Amino acid sequence: MYIELTGSLLYIARMARPKKFTREAILDKAIPIFWRFGLAGTNVQQLEAATGVNKSGLYSEFESKDDIFVAALRRYLETGPALRILGGLPQGFGNIEQFLLLAPSFSDDYAGCLLINASRDVALLPDPAISLISEFNEKRMAAIRSNVEAALPPEQVDAVCDLVWTFFAGICIDANLHPDVAAHRIRVSAFMRLLVNGLATTPAAA
Repeated sequence: MYIELTGSLLYIARMARPKKFTREAILDKAIPIFWRFGLAGTNVQQLEAATGVNKSGLYSEFESKDDIFVAALRRYLETGPALRILGGLPQGFGNIEQFLLLAPSFSDDYAGCLLINASRDVALLPDPAISLISEFNEKRMAAIRSNVEAALPPEQVDAVCDLVWTFFAGICIDANLHPDVAAHRIRVSAFMRLLVNGLATTPAAA
């Protein structure tokens, strides 16, 4: 009876013990691991080391490694600067330039864009991750379009939106290979001069 009661009390004590981690903290520390190694290249041991939470703790919050990845991707998209920058007023090329300058990352742990990196392995991603990427890409392109529409006549909008998106994807990939902030700023400035001087020929683009 004593042993049974003692075991029950220990179980209750363990259940009542507060967690030493939060879901958000796990995701913030997992993002650089997925960013660097991708979903397929990341294992649970790496996530344990990065987060300081053991496997049982991770799986008390998430169902699987895929679930951690999807949650990390969602947190990255929700906290990233892209939509906030592109949603600024007034709309126009100023927002496009800030987006191109600030959306790609150049830190040691974060190079380029997690979304672009993940898209390269789309065949290996779980369906919820693919849905997240597709939905966010649609929102981001709509935000780009809104700014381009404020700067250019309708007949130029589609081509310029595609050009901005292609340039963004390219500089994100380049950031993985050559994380040079100064060179990045020079490229963005040259690209924006092309848009403003080469295409913005109407009063609306001023």
